[in-house]
Formats: sequence, C-alpha cells, structure tokens
Amino acid sequence: MIIKDITIKNFRSYYGINQLSLSKGLTLIIGDNGDGKTTLFEALEWLFDTSGENKHNSHISEKRKSELEIGESDEVVVGIRFEHDGEKEIEKSFSFEKKSENLVMINNYKFIGYFNEGAERIQCKGDILLNSCFETVIRKYCLFKGENELNVFDNETAALKTLVDTFSNIKQFDELADITSNFEQKSSNALSRELQNDKKISNQAREFDSQLKAITNEINYLKEELKQKEIAISDFTSRIDLLYKNQETLERHKDIKERIKGLQDKRAKLLAHSMCDYSTRLLDEHWILRAFPSIIKEFSTKVSALSKEKRKLYKQEIERKAREEGQKEAIDRIQKLANNTVPLPWNLPDEATMREMIDDEICKVCGRPAPKGSEAYEFMQKKLNEYLARIVAEANKETETNNTKETLFPNSYIDELHSLQIKTSGDDEKRISQISSEIYERLDFIAKRKAELNEVEEQLKKLQEEQNDLLILSGLSEEILDKNFTDLKGFYEAKSRNEKRLTEINMELKSKEIIRSEIKDKLSKLEPTSSMTKTYQKIHYAFEKIKKAFINAKEQNIINFIEMLEKESNNYLSKLNKNDFYGIIRIKKTIDNSAKIELYSENGTRIENPNGALKTTMYMSVLFAISQITTLKREQDYPLIFDAPTSSFGGFKEDTFYNVIDTIDKQCIIVTKDLINIDKSTGTKQLDYDTINKLSCKVYRIEKVTPFNDKDLSTIQTTIKPIKD
Repeated sequence: MIIKDITIKNFRSYYGINQLSLSKGLTLIIGDNGDGKTTLFEALEWLFDTSGENKHNSHISEKRKSELEIGESDEVVVGIRFEHDGEKEIEKSFSFEKKSENLVMINNYKFIGYFNEGAERIQCKGDILLNSCFETVIRKYCLFKGENELNVFDNETAALKTLVDTFSNIKQFDELADITSNFEQKSSNALSRELQNDKKISNQAREFDSQLKAITNEINYLKEELKQKEIAISDFTSRIDLLYKNQETLERHKDIKERIKGLQDKRAKLLAHSMCDYSTRLLDEHWILRAFPSIIKEFSTKVSALSKEKRKLYKQEIERKAREEGQKEAIDRIQKLANNTVPLPWNLPDEATMREMIDDEICKVCGRPAPKGSEAYEFMQKKLNEYLARIVAEANKETETNNTKETLFPNSYIDELHSLQIKTSGDDEKRISQISSEIYERLDFIAKRKAELNEVEEQLKKLQEEQNDLLILSGLSEEILDKNFTDLKGFYEAKSRNEKRLTEINMELKSKEIIRSEIKDKLSKLEPTSSMTKTYQKIHYAFEKIKKAFINAKEQNIINFIEMLEKESNNYLSKLNKNDFYGIIRIKKTIDNSAKIELYSENGTRIENPNGALKTTMYMSVLFAISQITTLKREQDYPLIFDAPTSSFGGFKEDTFYNVIDTIDKQCIIVTKDLINIDKSTGTKQLDYDTINKLSCKVYRIEKVTPFNDKDLSTIQTTIKPIKD
C-alpha cells in the first residue's frame, strides 16, 4: 500500500480543501508548534479508524462553522488515494448544518471506498476496503505520534506474539501442537492402563506410573513457581529500568523545583520591598521639603542682604547723629574697615562661639590658630569683653531710652530673621538637603526592585514551562517524580532474591526432568506379554516424539523471527546512525509473550540508558525492520507515518537522519518542526533550505495564516504549501 495523495476538507484548522501529493519514499511535512502538524496526523488516525461510526463536533473547522448562515451546511472530509493491487480510494466524511448561532447538527456520516474493476469504478464500504488492503494488525506498526509511542513492545501486551502470529506460520504449529498433545495424553493414559493390566509387569508398571505422576506434579509445581518468579523478575526489572530511565529526569526535576523555590522566595522579598507604603513616609511627610534647599539658600541670601542693609543704614544714622551732636565718641565707635566695607555686627560671633574659640585657642572664623598669649588670642579676649560690655551697655541704654525717643529700627524683625537664617543654615539645612536625596534613592531602590521582580517573574515562567515540558516528555506525574527513589535498593534486593530462587528452581527442574526421563525409560523398557500393549507403546512413543517436534518447531520459529527482526533492525540502526556510535540491538522474549528492545556494546555490555536520539533511532530501526518483514512476507509495502519523532535530535543529527531516510526505499511520511531556523536579528522563522535542498524527497510547509486572533479559534487556518517536489 502506497499513499499517493491526501485530501482534507474542513477538518479542524484545515479550512476548505487541502491536498498533499506524496512520494513513494520520504515526504517531509514541516510546521512549527501550533501550525497543525498533530491535526494532520490525527486526521489520518480518524480515517484509519474502522472501529465504528466516529464523528464529533470537534472535527469541524471553527472558521468554516463561523461563516455559515443559519440553515447552511458543509462537510468534513478526509480521504486518501493509494496504490494496492491497482489504484484505490477511501474517504470518510460527514455533513454539518448550522441550526442556530450556538447549534450545529451532524449527519450523513459516510465511509466509502472505491476500486477499479476493468474500466468500471466500483463503490464499496470504506472500512472493508481499508481492512483488506491495510489490516488493523499492520496499522499498529505504521502510525506513531511522538517519540514515546515508538517502542511497539511497550504499547501492547503480547506484542511479540502478535507479530509472530502475523508474519509467520506459527498458528499452524499451535494448532498441531495442541492436537498432538491431546493425542499424546490419551495414548499415555491408554498405555498406562494396558501396562497395569499385564500380569507380567503390572506391579512394576503401577510403581513406575505412581513415580511418574509424583515427579510430574513436582515438575508442574516448579514450572508454575518458575513462571511466577520470571514474572516477578520481569516486574522488578521494569521498575528498576523505569527508575534508571528517569533518574536524569528526577535530578532535573529536583533541580528545577529547587530553583523555582529559590525564585519564589526571592519574588516574595522583592514584592515586600516594591509594595511597601512609602507614600506616607516619603511623600506626605517629606515631599514638601524636597524643594527647600533652594528656598533656604534664597532665604539666606535675602536675609544677609537685609541685615547688611540694616547695618549700613544704622552706620549712616550714627554718623549723622555724630555730626549733628558733635559727639566724637560715637564716631570713634564706628569701626572703619578697608575699602570702606561694613563691619560685622557686634553680636557676631556670639558669646558662646567666642568662648569656644578662646578655649580651643583657634579662630573659627578664619581657621587660624590663636594660642594663649598671642595677639590673636588677646584680640578674641578683647572682643569677648567688648561683647559683654556691649550687652550691658545695650541693656542700660534700652532702659534709659525706653519710651523716650523713636529709634531707626524700633522692632527686631531683621534680627529675628537673621537668627532664623543662622538656625536653618546649620544641621537643619543639611537634614533638609538629605531629604531630596533620600526620596530619590528610595524611589530608585523601588524601581530597581520592580525591574528585578519582572526578571524573576520571567525566570519563573521559563522554569515552570521547562518543568511542564519535562513532565510531558517523561510521561510521569509530578507526584511520581517528587517521590524519593529509595525503593531502588528494595527492588534490587527483591529481584536478586527471585533470581537466586529462579536458579535453584532451574537446577531442581533439571534434576527432576532427569528423574522423570529415567522413569519413562524404565517404563519403555518393560516388556509386556500382550501384543496390543506393545502396539500402544509404539503409538504413544510416536505421539510423544511428534508433540516434542511441534513444540520445538514452534519455539524455533519464534527464535528465527527474533533473529530476523534483530538482523533487519541492526541494518537500519547502522544507517540511521551513520558516523556515530549505535551499538547492537538485541530483542529478548518476555514472559508475557512480548519482547524487550535492548542496546548492547559489541563486548556484551548492556547500554543501560542510551541518549534520546540513539533510543529514538533504535526504536525506529525496529519499526523499519517490521515494515521490511511485512513487505517480504506479504509482498506488499506499507507506509510509516510519524508525528514529531525526532524532538530529542540535535541539528547535526537531524541533517544526517533525514539524509539517510531519504535514501531508504520505503514510503515514510514525517510530520516535524525540524528544519526551521530562527533569525536572531529579526526573530523571524525560516526554513533550513541548505538542508532541504540536499534532499531528494518531497517537502511541504504547513503554517497558520496570519494575522489571527490568538484567543479566537475561528480565526485559525492552516495552509499547505509545497516547498520541494
């Protein structure tokens, strides 16, 4: 069976009519996540499902459904045209009608087949035609969704028996072995009766028969125990393999969880910092003071100018009075300075400052030392005395002149302003200046914490996505991965105990089989007197030999099939892993009539946990081998259809893999997101034409039509574009 083309109409995202023309060899269908790769695969799964009428509202294109007016109808169709002893077609479809805005009715389900008989095109039931050309048992080994489904022996109990039954004549051996076993048992019972009735040997015959029954019961008991131990060993081996297989996954999961926990703790702290109520503290209490440093500066400048102007006017007033009154004493009190500048007021520095400078022996106005006894020291001492005398004089003067004559400055407003200026220009000015910086620092701190929080949130999102991907790829739940794998030691011990007992049972069985053989030999050597008994002897021994022959033939048939499957699998494995390590595939029969696919080094060492790419190619090699055996045994070829089988491959491995698959003479359809590159400068996605151009196969690109609403399914449409014929 070779698929020539596929038609899809209104199936989910495949709006309208979509067609793919396939090659006999490899066909690549490339699409990114969400572009419709899995939908295409599931459309074929739906078509190949012959279990019964299967139609769902979810199969209908939402885009087409949204376009229909009430009362209008359309149809969902998936069909293939294929070659199988001539050209044939199968098509599955159903109609859908829009009854109201929220109601679509499905009807007119059809599964139709077509084949040519001479010049006439004959219609038939699609499921019958499909099953006659593409048997259900074969379809099991042709369609695979993802890497996790590639191991056919994991997906089906008694899978090996199914394969052997399908591709060999073993069923005939089963029937013949059952018939001969029945005859052998009847002849054995008849012979036993005849021997025990023979007077010459009856006593010996009874004793040997009793011994034979006893040893046979013991052997049967041991065989049953052997079977149970083999099942137990197989179970413990599977559990151990599961633990080993997921050891790396477990470690990665633990690492991810720890990193998530660390980021969550960090996020909590950052949230506490970024969400604190700083508005009351900084804005309500301090924000108004933010502009005060400039105000204080301007205030100080204006007060200084005002004070200077007061002193100037006061000096002029004294000089005027001195001239008027001829008071030389008043003139002498005026301290003339160079360039006719205005001296400092008498109350500066104040008493406390002057005493401090005298005690410290330093002038804190000019910053020069003034040791005791020096001219500067004596000047400060004189200045202090003058200050104290002036205080007393001013007090007396104020008393004397109080309420007598109006002064030039009757109020102390300017002095009060000057005092306020002195007060605010000290520690208060420094503290207020720091408020603005504090506000900006706090706002900057919070802004940085918010930026850090955004970064942490992004890291958390990526880690959680990585965690989800890990769970999906492993096929295990978080609960299982969270469980401490301490059971591993117990599994090993239990397996070891069962293996030890298995060895003992095999030794016991061998010993008891020898005993049984000796008893049978003694029975066979008995010489009955009756000719009829002798005839029964000959018949029984003949049936016994025939039974053994059929049983041995059956076992050998399985061995031969496994050897053939191994040989073909290893041929493909070497091709799919060109220029890379690949090992040797060994297929081992299990107790439940299934098999295990294992990888060994040439020196006999089992490769416990091959990497993802090698494991994938190992399973795919077995699938190619099964397909090859199908072709040999049935003289018909069948397609292999894969959905995303190479997600564990790297870029180099992908190139090699597709180049090899391209050379294999077998129809293979691969739906993949490989061979799509991201342009780092623009962020756009482009096909890897360098690799594609090296292939000789057909290549299609499927992708969503843009623009679309990422929240509205009715805007989603997948298109199919041929890239290479």
